This record gives sequence, structure tokens and C-alpha cells, in this order.
Amino acid sequence: HKTKTTIMRRISLIVLTAFSLSSCGGGGNSASKLANEVCDCYSKANAMDASDPKRAEAQNACVTKQGEAWEKLKNDEKKSAEFNTIIGNCSKELIKKSLGQ
Repeated sequence: HKTKTTIMRRISLIVLTAFSLSSCGGGGNSASKLANEVCDCYSKANAMDASDPKRAEAQNACVTKQGEAWEKLKNDEKKSAEFNTIIGNCSKELIKKSLGQ
């Protein structure tokens, strides 16, 4: 079952990363603060055991948090670009962790 758990984690991270990258794109709060909060949320959710029934709920909360952050930034080109860069880097790190790198 460990192999199945590992595969599920990788799939979850890839899906979340794809969502992160596709939903990113600009006014309100600090872009870096919001992006780091979203990244921390994903890191904590993805660190949960794949068999934990609350893991999916935690990941969905991160998706919501990211959407709310995006709504605050989407109309500011500079802030949205900063947010996208941080989220993109975070996603890359989460994928590396999921692959054991």
C-alpha cells in the first residue's frame, strides 16, 4: 500500500501544482505574504498522511485560500507577477518533496 500512497501523493501534488499555475495570473495585499500563506497551506496539507480523510479537506482549503488571494491581486500586473513567481517556485519545491528529492 505504500506504493499506492506515494502515487496518490504525487498525483495530488501535480494536480494542485497545475491548479496553482493555471489560476495565477493580479490589487490588494502584499503579493509575497499572500503567496507564502498559500504555499504554507499546501505544504502542511501535503505533509498529512495520504490516508488521512482530512487531507483532501485541507487541500481544498488551500485551493480556496489561493483563489481568495488571487482575487485580491488579479488586477495589479506587478503584484500578480510576484504572486505567480512565488507560487510557481513553491509548486516546484512541493513536487521535489513528493518525489523524495
